[in-house]
Amino acid sequence: MDMNKLKTKEIRAMDSKKLQDSAKNIRKELVGLRMDVYNAGPQAKSKARNLRKTLARVLTVSVDKSGKSKK
Repeated sequence: MDMNKLKTKEIRAMDSKKLQDSAKNIRKELVGLRMDVYNAGPQAKSKARNLRKTLARVLTVSVDKSGKSKK
């Protein structure tokens, strides 16, 4: 599964275990990309930006599913 192209609908279909695994995988990819941003240029920079946004979506859905939102 390409973590760079996860949509909200796909993320909401995941269970909590799979959400945690996805967040862990995205974080590992981001660590690998941090050095590539300086070496590879704009492609790595845009991929890192998309991964950060996907990570935010995954974490938001994870919090919503756990019932810890403040509404």
